[in-house]
Amino acid sequence: MLFKFNKAVYLCAALLILCGPVFGQAGPSFQAGDVVLGLGIKSATPGLGTDWGEFNIVNKTTGVAHDAKPGISSLGGELQAMYFLTSWLGMGLSVADEYFDHDISSGVNMDVDTRVYNYLFLSRIFLNTQQTYKWYIPLAIGVADISARVDMNPKERFDYTGFAAQAGLGVTRFFNEAWAWAFEMRYNYNKFHATQTNARGEVYHVYPRLNYISVSLRVDYRF
Repeated sequence: MLFKFNKAVYLCAALLILCGPVFGQAGPSFQAGDVVLGLGIKSATPGLGTDWGEFNIVNKTTGVAHDAKPGISSLGGELQAMYFLTSWLGMGLSVADEYFDHDISSGVNMDVDTRVYNYLFLSRIFLNTQQTYKWYIPLAIGVADISARVDMNPKERFDYTGFAAQAGLGVTRFFNEAWAWAFEMRYNYNKFHATQTNARGEVYHVYPRLNYISVSLRVDYRF
């Protein structure tokens, strides 16, 4: 289901991007002092088999180790609030919730699922403010919380908080003076604490990153 959703998101994005040069005439633009609220849906296809797309869990007490790779495309939501300092620069805050329903664990037969929460300071730097299809660079830094459930014996849950950053490319288009849609593709960087001790006194080491590329579709409202 999520795989089909992800394909649909990519298809819609490709159509919108191809239509951009055709309908590139002037339209409404963001202005200094604008306040914009945005609500979007987000999905990520992890890089399976790559070091940057996984995190490793090692039980230092027992010597048991495995890789946990987000294996099925995620689904999540994002809420943004932004204030425009100029027509080409907006600054704001973002809260996002992303869930990988079933991860792939290599080496041993384990079920792992992962939830990532992001709390970010964000900016949008616009490259062409006067065209109908407005291209921009989204940048963000902040905090990531990860909650991972690992089907060990017994099941374990690990919660980590660490540094997060995102960067990518986006395009937006106004429906009218107030409403606009936006599509973004972003690289997501999440770094976490390296060790944790569970209730039995066992010490775990966690490979400190979970990085992936995501796409999102968003609706914005300008006040």
